[in-house]
Amino acid sequence: MNFLYPERPKLININQPLFEKLSNDPKWVAEPKYNGNRLVLMTDKDKDDVQFWNRHGEKFSYTPNKDLVDALEDFLKETKGQCMFDGELRHNKVLGIKHRIVLWDVFVWDGELQVGKTYHERRGLLPRTELWEEHPCLSSPIVQCTSNFKYFFDLHTKDPEIEGFVIKSHDGKLNLSRTAGQDSNWMVKARRPSNSYRF
Repeated sequence: MNFLYPERPKLININQPLFEKLSNDPKWVAEPKYNGNRLVLMTDKDKDDVQFWNRHGEKFSYTPNKDLVDALEDFLKETKGQCMFDGELRHNKVLGIKHRIVLWDVFVWDGELQVGKTYHERRGLLPRTELWEEHPCLSSPIVQCTSNFKYFFDLHTKDPEIEGFVIKSHDGKLNLSRTAGQDSNWMVKARRPSNSYRF
């Protein structure tokens, strides 16, 4: 299966009118953005194979611990054929956080590219929530906010691992590439202001 470059969310400021506009639009949802490494997780159920790729089309030099290996083995049972998932590798960027993965989206399912399907439809392909409960090191987003984004932004960014929000349209359709990441027209990112990230 060939690597596909994930889209790049456009960066916005929480004080921009657009942030409030999206907060009041029921077609948009906000998810906490972890301080980690963008992960393209490629799996092949038939070959019992899992590969970790970064957003630049390079394999991670990363070896999961036993808990995450066990979680991924159970995760493979929930998949079908060859799949590709968009996620975040949460490892060594925040003190005490290692060997964790959060999955956001599905690019390929059973060998079929999910272009043309909405974000809402693609998320429905992610495994049952019971799997996340059995294996806390592997999860989907901790919460999806459907309104009042500023309140939840301030609440969740108190956690040092949460560096902001990624806001997505339920109707968003993939714009993947085999050559380079494209700017997204259905995702925006708002970071917590800091000395590292200035708007």
